[in-house]
Amino acid sequence: MTNLTAWLEGTALATWVREDPSIWAYPTILTLHTVGLGIVVGASAVVDLRLLGYGRKLRVGALAPLFPIMAWAFALNTLSGILLFIADAVHKSGQWIFYVKLLSIFAALWVTFATRRIVLDHANLSAPDVVPANGTRLALWSAVLWCVAITAGRLMAYIGVP
Repeated sequence: MTNLTAWLEGTALATWVREDPSIWAYPTILTLHTVGLGIVVGASAVVDLRLLGYGRKLRVGALAPLFPIMAWAFALNTLSGILLFIADAVHKSGQWIFYVKLLSIFAALWVTFATRRIVLDHANLSAPDVVPANGTRLALWSAVLWCVAITAGRLMAYIGVP
């Protein structure tokens, strides 16, 4: 794996991201990553809070349009995250906290897909708006997992630094 990460880090794209002094390299990519994260986690928080019982006047099915927005924001996060990773691939791939971040993101995605199913099942706005018990559990897991992912991402700058 070290050979692959060293090769990634040595590519022209990684060098540009890491070393270009313009605002269009690392600063813009990091900003896009932050914006994407804000949209994904913000929209997820709205869904989670509704499933936890807040905002009962807002029907669960009315939240369905948030999921395509979350998907686009997650795609932005994935692309910007890959660019940020390759800029320092050797170091980041050696950090255990990086793998905690990735694992929590994958788990949060799984929870999001399960939550989406609940929201889409309530898309018929004339049906009763009763949140199933697993909706509450999924909302709690979602909130915890996104908090872990965000925290792990921030800790990458401080944990495992030589």
